[in-house]
Amino acid sequence: METQTTEHKELTKREELRELSKIAKMFQNTSCAEMTINEILIEHFYKSEEHKEFKTLHDWNKEGFKVNKGEKAFLIWGKPKKNQKNENPDKQEPEDETEFYPICFLFSNAQVTKK
Repeated sequence: METQTTEHKELTKREELRELSKIAKMFQNTSCAEMTINEILIEHFYKSEEHKEFKTLHDWNKEGFKVNKGEKAFLIWGKPKKNQKNENPDKQEPEDETEFYPICFLFSNAQVTKK
């Protein structure tokens, strides 16, 4: 049961990120051609007076910070996974290219405190 809930949450987050990415793609096609989708997500959707700097949990920890309890991550696309066709030939091909991209979780400066 727990696995199904975790998978459902992952799919929901992936779908939310896909929808935001569609809007970011429109920005990219009209006025932000030099920016990546992730850069557009951070600069135009996530960044604010309060949330100015974004890093992964690992990066914040390396710098001596901890993420405050209960904080929710900002979502961007991670580095693409390699297509491993040879390892599992029975598995169906992904429906779209975003299935090769893991979700990367970022936290802002407003969500961390010095250890």
